[in-house]
Amino acid sequence: MNPIAPSDLYAFTAPRIFDGEKTWVDHAVLVENGVVRAIAPASQIPASARLWSQPGCTILPGLIDTHAHFMRWQGPLFLAYGVTTIRDTGNAPDWILERRGEWKNNLWPRLLCTGPLLDGPFPIHPWVSRRCASAAEAVCAVRETAGSGVDGIKLYVGLDPVWLPAMAAESHRAGLKISMHCGAGGVLAAAEVGVDESFHLDGVMPDVWPSAPPGWLELWGLPEFAAMNDPQRRLADEITRLGMTVTPTLAYWDSQVCIRRPGFGHSEEARLIPPVLIEWRSGVSGGSAGYGQWQRALAAAQHFVGLLLERGARVLAGSDTPCGPVAPGVSLWRELDLLTQSGMSPEQALRSATSAAADFLNQPGLGRLAAGSSADLVLVGGNPLEGIPLNPAILLVVQNGVVHHPQALLNASIHASQSILEDRDPWSLQFKAHRPVRTRRQPGEPLPPQTSPGCENLA
Repeated sequence: MNPIAPSDLYAFTAPRIFDGEKTWVDHAVLVENGVVRAIAPASQIPASARLWSQPGCTILPGLIDTHAHFMRWQGPLFLAYGVTTIRDTGNAPDWILERRGEWKNNLWPRLLCTGPLLDGPFPIHPWVSRRCASAAEAVCAVRETAGSGVDGIKLYVGLDPVWLPAMAAESHRAGLKISMHCGAGGVLAAAEVGVDESFHLDGVMPDVWPSAPPGWLELWGLPEFAAMNDPQRRLADEITRLGMTVTPTLAYWDSQVCIRRPGFGHSEEARLIPPVLIEWRSGVSGGSAGYGQWQRALAAAQHFVGLLLERGARVLAGSDTPCGPVAPGVSLWRELDLLTQSGMSPEQALRSATSAAADFLNQPGLGRLAAGSSADLVLVGGNPLEGIPLNPAILLVVQNGVVHHPQALLNASIHASQSILEDRDPWSLQFKAHRPVRTRRQPGEPLPPQTSPGCENLA
């Protein structure tokens, strides 16, 4: 990585600059002291500026992945594909707050975080969750998580829907948006009590098809659900009316198709993912079973996203990596492509990972190339405003005024990914715990957390 000298003025030029909202032709992004000074016509670049010029490319703001779960091996890959900021949406709280404080010292994206998954009495992911066994504990968990300095609050599927109004009110009292992986209570109930954002389109099924058979998102691939157009339209109307933001993580849905495809572990798609992670996730998916149903489920999910877009709902780009076995960074470009297939224009898709994401996350210095914004920018070959590339040619990445060369980042990612078996990142521990074939716990292997700090013995 090459820091831009604080005293120097740099000009990054390209045929097109997308500033997060609109496109400039034959202009330059002027960078000084780690921030954007201005976007200026190429003919008016100050003589004192040091020039970076790349013909045939487009300059974008650094991309924001609004839904990820950080593991240290991912850092260089996010940057290599132009993702300069991620929001971690569920991790061990002390661990992720410590990582957030040290991102500048590593080849990592800037980190925002929601702390732990606030879940019910029996957390699905105990390594990264906080257990709530009563309404009082649930409100206390929101209060204490907000007080730890997180950037938002994340609710999970095991919470009693009756607790949600008080939890949402507590989060808003702390000045934080509250997001939810909705469960059996449905997404509409969450929206009605003030939950700001829903993830994965989970919670749609209870509202559209209350009598659905047991299952999860794969139920979207059943023909009965696909035929329920009127209930889907009514729900899309209500989500939009209530102002709920939706982050569908279509890349996760797509990953469930890919991982069931024979030979996926040896494919080009999997080359950047640690093989052991593919092994862990393939075991959970059950091999090739359900491949066709997940294909249909993805198509149904895209149809529902299209209904939301027709109504003007805010839809953000998030990939849910590494829960879906898609390589970090690449995963966000895949999400953008899937969003365009669902009805967004390429420009709208890029906004969903730049200015629209920054607005929702209350980060005015990110997601845009404007005077005073952070010097986060990406030079990508070709014109993604005409079509989102699945394998973008990233030519240069600047994050917070530091220049990164993609090939060096890819080389660093190979070394980082080799540490996944030795590291003690919470999601590594969680994935290991979810291996389908569990042997006796090895000596020294830690036990998952069983209780949450504070809030016990509350009435």
